[in-house]
Amino acid sequence: MARNPFRAGRCFRGFFPSGLDLGERAAIVLAESIHADLLPIDERAGAILAQRRGLVVTGTLGVLDLASRTGLLHLRDAFVRLQKTNFRYPPSLLETLLEEDTNRKKREV
Repeated sequence: MARNPFRAGRCFRGFFPSGLDLGERAAIVLAESIHADLLPIDERAGAILAQRRGLVVTGTLGVLDLASRTGLLHLRDAFVRLQKTNFRYPPSLLETLLEEDTNRKKREV
């Protein structure tokens, strides 16, 4: 019977920094095991570690940007809703993504 690395919080403790919580550890292990194209992860230490392990990562803003590019949502509307939450983000990144979204839409017309 195959061992479950996530069982009882034993998610490869020796292979991860002690400050990385179980959720980030599990996400990284899962992404590696399924050879994920992209790992959505906002926690900075987890994202850095995942990149060092060869994974491509993006955060919440990147996921919203990708969803906008495929027509699933309007980026500006999503950002307005996100700003009403306790989600923290660099305002400059939000502005850059909105500017890129506007320019992309102009090119599509």
